[in-house]
Amino acid sequence: MSPAEELVASLTGGAAAVRELDERGRLTALIPELESGRGFAQPELHYYDVLQHNLAAVGALDEALGATEGVRELRESLVWLDLDESLDREIDGVPLLALLRLACLVHDVAKPDTATIVDGRLRFPRHGPRGAEMMQDRLVLLGFGEAATDFVARMVRYHLRPGELVRIFPPTDHAVRRFVNDLDGYVLPLMLVNLADGWATRGPRYTDEHFRRHANFVSYVVARALGAMEHALPALIHGEDLMHELGLESGRTLGAVLTSVRRAQLEGAVSDREAALALARGTLASLRAADGRDPGQVAR
Repeated sequence: MSPAEELVASLTGGAAAVRELDERGRLTALIPELESGRGFAQPELHYYDVLQHNLAAVGALDEALGATEGVRELRESLVWLDLDESLDREIDGVPLLALLRLACLVHDVAKPDTATIVDGRLRFPRHGPRGAEMMQDRLVLLGFGEAATDFVARMVRYHLRPGELVRIFPPTDHAVRRFVNDLDGYVLPLMLVNLADGWATRGPRYTDEHFRRHANFVSYVVARALGAMEHALPALIHGEDLMHELGLESGRTLGAVLTSVRRAQLEGAVSDREAALALARGTLASLRAADGRDPGQVAR
């Protein structure tokens, strides 16, 4: 098993598996940059030291994505979006959720390296960009692909960006579009890292009200981002394409398939015409199967 495969196996297992990796001494053997955070105390708002905060962020992500009684707020705030479907994809053959856990695990990796005293207070200037540089080097050495490495680096670099985005509220359309472009469209994943960071910062002091407000913030930013992308990103396929390629007629089914493809494009799941048509065929087959119709039947 390669180093990347070993790490991904634990990340796929969730927060408990990542902690078990650390207990065996393998976590910082794979990512040595994390070790300097062990025992590195943070300012008063933080409940944990740097390493425990990073580990807690992985657990917070898993908790936030749960569907149990106490953590339904995120799914309810994103009821207009299929959260599971949005995260059910791979980058360079690695599950997106595993890469999200990795981003949470290393999002503050550069804090010890950037720590400085400003006006008598401990601060970590530009620890996001510095952490992104550190992880770009480390993930390549571990054997991660270019796209997976770039994704994690973006999550680390911009994990504090949502707060900057809404510093002057409401953010302008220009600011939102720039935010989307900097993230290469991965707005939902970044907002989940931001949420996990906020939860792990307060630890046991993080309340249901904190979570409710943060979940609503996630929904607001993702909705604004999708709106900005809708106006800025040319559609990969149009209704005429589906009518010609799939034998569809104008109507509800055509609209449902187009909506599904457009959302996937805006979320970064498809990026070319062939992939969009393949998704359209799969969506159409699913719709027909749900209606009890033969998936191969032409809608005429």
